[in-house]
Amino acid sequence: MTNEVKSLLHTWFESYINRFRDANGILPPALELKYFHSLRVAENARIIAEGLGLSAAEISLAHGCGLLHDIGRFTQFFNYGSFRDASTVDHGAEGLRVLAAEGLRPLLSKDDWPPIACAVEYHNKKAANLPGKLSRAEELFLRLIRDADKLDIMDLVLQSVAKDGFRELPDMLPHIRLNGGVTAKVMDEVTKTQSVSIDRLSTLADFLVMLASWFYDFNYPPTMRLADELDIINRIQRELPDTKAVRELLSGIKNTV
Repeated sequence: MTNEVKSLLHTWFESYINRFRDANGILPPALELKYFHSLRVAENARIIAEGLGLSAAEISLAHGCGLLHDIGRFTQFFNYGSFRDASTVDHGAEGLRVLAAEGLRPLLSKDDWPPIACAVEYHNKKAANLPGKLSRAEELFLRLIRDADKLDIMDLVLQSVAKDGFRELPDMLPHIRLNGGVTAKVMDEVTKTQSVSIDRLSTLADFLVMLASWFYDFNYPPTMRLADELDIINRIQRELPDTKAVRELLSGIKNTV
């Protein structure tokens, strides 16, 4: 991706987000969260791409994938008032629809569009549900964006928990309550599959266990270095109940990754 196209994407992104602002230029808090999340994921993607030794054009493409990866969240929340894919729309598929409807495909080269489309559509899918046949570029940037996305969500959630117990969580995912420990169904799933389905979450503690399980899905060494710099796993442990099951889970993750 050239610098000119990278700049064009930023201009379009800002213009698109402005449509969701009120008369005073203010975004709803949930969308403001996603706006800054998108910027940070783009930056994480750039750092990971640089750590992998990619070319300047590939680093710009990684940045562009990160910027656009959650574009479907804006219409999702605007139309449904929720970020819960299961009861609204799949925000990855919605993001691809938005990009097509906005006419971005003709603005991108034949080499840039497939990785961006793939990263937007599949970044939120379980690893087991990713397409089996992807080009080298599609797989590289999809896995890179999945890493960059997870890193920022982990850090953002942990900041919110430390600040005020993540009081905004029920507004975004109404089926989750802030009180309560790790539920048996979540602990059972993560023990058996090393993953947690978001629809199984009932409590904030469940949400944190899901975040911990994401370590199993990290793809690249630069991602692990960033996670270590952010002290993610230890911060998760400090916020979870100190039970034998939790200690064994987090110890297993530390030893595995």
